Amino acid sequence: MRKQWAWWMFSGLVLIVLLYPERLTVVPAYHVQVVDQFGAPMAHTGVSELWQLASVHRVEHLEQVMTNSQGVADLPARTVRASLAERMLGCLAYLSREGMGAACGNHFSINGAGDLEELERAVTTTGLLKPQHSLVLTLQHCDPADPMLC
Repeated sequence: MRKQWAWWMFSGLVLIVLLYPERLTVVPAYHVQVVDQFGAPMAHTGVSELWQLASVHRVEHLEQVMTNSQGVADLPARTVRASLAERMLGCLAYLSREGMGAACGNHFSINGAGDLEELERAVTTTGLLKPQHSLVLTLQHCDPADPMLC
């Protein structure tokens, strides 16, 4: 009788671990500063964020925001709630679609949106218990007379 009780408790605990929807951060919050090649802030410039948690999302998500008058845009953290079982099955489905060479984790990128060329990127992370992520993008407008340069 004791062995059956222990078995049921263990089975219930395993089910809870497999089925509990855990909150996962796909992309942390970012403070983005956009400057031109001379270091001046680029006001009202588009910033795009592309992200995907391959084991949960079938497609990538895209959001574009505009910088304020100081060339700053704050991007919120991207989170998802998913159980371990859902992520494991989703990862197997993703690998069957994309091939065994695919990475099944999270993917994200933050870039300037529009006819802009990225010259430099500086990412900093500060804080130990509550990390804060900052990104400085140095961009320049593409020359419409010579579109091959972008």
